[in-house]
Amino acid sequence: MVGCGKIGITIVHKEGSWYYLKFAIYENNKIFLDQEFSKYPNVEVAIEEVRKKSRKKAYTCPFCGEYLFLRAGTKYDPHFAHSRDKSCLMAQAYEQYEQQVERESPQHSVIRETVFDELKTQEKYKPGLTVEYGYKAKADEHWKYVPDIIINKGAKEIGISILTDVHHKGDKPLAQMIRKRNEYFKEKGMLNIWFIEYRELSVDLSNRTLFLWESETLLTTKTTWDHKWDVLVKQLSGSTKYKVSKVFNYNERVELQYDVRSLYYVRSKGDNISFYVYRLILDELRSPYRGFAVSTGYKMQLSKALIVHDQIRLANEDMENQQMELFKEDFTKGIDHIVQAETCHKESENPVLISSILDKPAAIISPIKQQGAEKDLPLIHWDDGTFHHMIGQLKRGFITEHDAAMLERYLRHNRELVVFKGVELPDIQKMANEALGKIPYPEIRKHLVEIALL
Repeated sequence: MVGCGKIGITIVHKEGSWYYLKFAIYENNKIFLDQEFSKYPNVEVAIEEVRKKSRKKAYTCPFCGEYLFLRAGTKYDPHFAHSRDKSCLMAQAYEQYEQQVERESPQHSVIRETVFDELKTQEKYKPGLTVEYGYKAKADEHWKYVPDIIINKGAKEIGISILTDVHHKGDKPLAQMIRKRNEYFKEKGMLNIWFIEYRELSVDLSNRTLFLWESETLLTTKTTWDHKWDVLVKQLSGSTKYKVSKVFNYNERVELQYDVRSLYYVRSKGDNISFYVYRLILDELRSPYRGFAVSTGYKMQLSKALIVHDQIRLANEDMENQQMELFKEDFTKGIDHIVQAETCHKESENPVLISSILDKPAAIISPIKQQGAEKDLPLIHWDDGTFHHMIGQLKRGFITEHDAAMLERYLRHNRELVVFKGVELPDIQKMANEALGKIPYPEIRKHLVEIALL
């Protein structure tokens, strides 16, 4: 099988069934024309020498095995070409694919090859599973657009497309391109899953907000887990008079429709590829684009994310259940906070009452140091999403007694490690001090004081 990394095919010109390549097989090795030319003192000599070898059938097409000749002149850059009576569908399909991914960053091919290799490994021990590059799988059918990779399992056909290098100036045309491809794949009966390069991820968990490109809004997928999230969100919403956005202090631009969807981000770091799963509800579909982060997101290793049964896994059941429990807990805490705030607002109308509340903390919250108490506390392990969610609650002064106690305990055991999560301990202490100016409740304030004094 011929490898299909970014191997330098360039469409210089098409005429009839001619397809011109910038590489070929020479003496059982893949060679690139620019590398061949670099062996000679100037272009004229290079053209003459390579042309002589091509006339004597030294170069062959890596796809069909037919002999290639060198074509060079005033109208075209030098390139390899099939003879006039030959046609190569695979070369044509690959050229078309190269045009399709021309806009992508160098990371695109790195991620694609790693994903392909992982899926191809499963092909060896899973009956009925076939994995192929999109351009190869659809060469005979002359598809207008192809995914990077196509998986077939039984009667199901799944495409995988990887998106990199999104930027403000190119977002609008990219969104138009994605719409065309999504519609095309839908017409062909193919489910296409998009993976977005991790550097495009922009999330503020303290406000439950995912900031999005327009193109990202078009790459969301509806999965089995999203339907489960729909049920949970609707159940919780129906249990209270408060809207979900208010409970989570999310600044919605239009009334949220409880239609949870998935976004998948992929990160390449050295030889390691990781997937990040986010569940969200899209907000108003106009710039600036954003969504309500239903989950705090979690990371999966490549080998776990790409397990294929009847479909690609792309979810961790334990993590999803944990995220759902966290969502329910935060929902309950959010309602408690709203009720407390409403009560506090009513009490603020009585200056004598509120004064008595604010006078108590000094006596109640003075830090109590108990010998050996710190070492007896059970360890807490949080993923990045949970940690930043807690820090966000602290920053807003939107934190319950339970969360304040848990955050204090976590910081006692991990004060030297928080820097690796992108936050300095002095910054957290400053947030705790600021929260003390907002929160009058002694049971919460005592934990904030402990955090401030760490």
